[in-house]
Amino acid sequence: MQLSFLKKKSTKKIALIVFTILLFLLVSFLALYQTQFNHGKIWSYLGTSDDRFHMMRIEGLYHSLQRHQFFPFVNMSFMNGFGYIVNVFYSDLLLYPAAFLRLIGFSSAQTLMGYYLLVNFLTFGISFLCFYKVSQKYFNSLVFSFVYTLSTYRLHNLLFRHDLGEVGAFIFLPIAMLGIYEIFYGNRKKWWYLTFGMTAIIYSHAISPILVAMLIIIVGLCQFKEIKKHPKRLLSLGWAALCSLLLSAAYFLPMIEQLRHTKFVLTQSNGILPKGATSFFDMSKWSLNNGLGEPNIGIVLFITAVVIVLSFTKIKNKAIKDFALIGVILLLCSTKVFPWVILNHTPFKVIQYPWRFDMLVTLLLAIVVASDPLHLFNSKLAKSGLIFFTLLFSISASYRLVQGSPLQFVNQSEYNQLEPFSIGAGQEYLPQGTSLSDLQRMPHKPRITAGKAKISQFKQYGTRLSFDFKNAKNAKVDIPIIAYYGFQSTQSEGKVSSLRVDKRNNNLAQVTVNGSGKVVVDYFETMTQKVARRISFLSLLIMVAMIFINKLNLVDFGRIEGLRSKRIKKAESIADSAFLVILSNHQRRSMMLNYLAL
Repeated sequence: MQLSFLKKKSTKKIALIVFTILLFLLVSFLALYQTQFNHGKIWSYLGTSDDRFHMMRIEGLYHSLQRHQFFPFVNMSFMNGFGYIVNVFYSDLLLYPAAFLRLIGFSSAQTLMGYYLLVNFLTFGISFLCFYKVSQKYFNSLVFSFVYTLSTYRLHNLLFRHDLGEVGAFIFLPIAMLGIYEIFYGNRKKWWYLTFGMTAIIYSHAISPILVAMLIIIVGLCQFKEIKKHPKRLLSLGWAALCSLLLSAAYFLPMIEQLRHTKFVLTQSNGILPKGATSFFDMSKWSLNNGLGEPNIGIVLFITAVVIVLSFTKIKNKAIKDFALIGVILLLCSTKVFPWVILNHTPFKVIQYPWRFDMLVTLLLAIVVASDPLHLFNSKLAKSGLIFFTLLFSISASYRLVQGSPLQFVNQSEYNQLEPFSIGAGQEYLPQGTSLSDLQRMPHKPRITAGKAKISQFKQYGTRLSFDFKNAKNAKVDIPIIAYYGFQSTQSEGKVSSLRVDKRNNNLAQVTVNGSGKVVVDYFETMTQKVARRISFLSLLIMVAMIFINKLNLVDFGRIEGLRSKRIKKAESIADSAFLVILSNHQRRSMMLNYLAL
């Protein structure tokens, strides 16, 4: 009698939700324990690694928030105040939770630990919900969330490379994939999944959207016959693309504006696709070894790829069959099997490393594993066993990572010592001709390069720099910031010229002064940045409002004159009814399997 409340359906549902949340929290911690929590140390490559780069991004955002600059364009914590315009090319959107942890008093090490827990939990939760949205099967969704979140390639990015951008893209990739599935295989009117998923990926990582766009094209080719029969699927894809562009205007337009005004290192870098590709033998060896030190898909997904090759014809579901085939092909393309030299001088060179396709391979093969088209894991016990071994493999991989390089296992106090000049190995967002080593040796103060003047009272507060001058006669003064487009001297007092770029001195800002006065240089949001921000924000409001109106049936758009006639609506209803009547039992079953593919 005391336990009778557990028999209620609503109570069971709540208990299951609570259990799932606690399970994801526990596993999120266990996956990180060896590398982030064990003995109060953190395993990390310090120096000029991605870890130092992304921690400086967090530190810069944290300092900007302290100055009440909530949407900074230039990270002034980089290079000890010279500034780095990484924010324009690498969105800070996913870093705000980490910056908030710094604001409430967490150290850099503690921030990383808390942020990684959050990232793991979000990836578990979102991947589970996306799969469950289509399959409506709890255990299958649980399998997908474990295989996907604890995949070797994702943990390689999280624990070895510390690439917060690509790890962030992993959070939203299942949402984009759900949208791709709905557009090409399911209900095309749910294209907004792709819109929000793609937009979030764009704001997470600059390269991942290119990979997703390639996946969309490949899936579209696989569904060519379906698109030919129902061309409105392309219309849905067009709507998703248009809305994604509107939502991401705040990212794309400022970036394009900067590229128009400045020649950056990234625009002139040579392609490294052939050199960046791994051999098929190495990929296979690393995957079977299930190690995190090299980019690979891990033992579970590698075995899945082999099973797909051997049993491809036995897969009946069209969507799963396409995803399986694409996953295997992309796995081959991630190695030297594909002739990457032919694309090395094309826009595809921005991918840099072909093994980045492992992100898509991980997603597609995880879908195949969870869908179980060959019925290898029919029972709950088999699925539970797969989940357990997936967790076991991930813990083993992280343990071996730490044991293989114990010198990288550093104390939190050492980790907290950040390196402001860790701007990334490629130094992509420096203007051409800028020497990082020269900036490291250069004193951080104004310097007169021509003419005469007396300078005093130099101050810097974020992007704002100021100093007094007197007795100046055509004095050219280099100011210790990189002169990115947006920096201006309009608030100066006295005879101060417009700000220009001193290309002979590491592209520093330069002004010419005469007489006496005060130089004030600051970064001002450009008109493009203002307009782009408003476009994206208004687009978001409109889209969210439309979705809620549609979900709550607040407005019947079919009754609005000019939008849709009753005659068309009635004809479509009759056609749909007739279509269902003439379907054979076999056809109905095939359609249902396609819809439950995920």
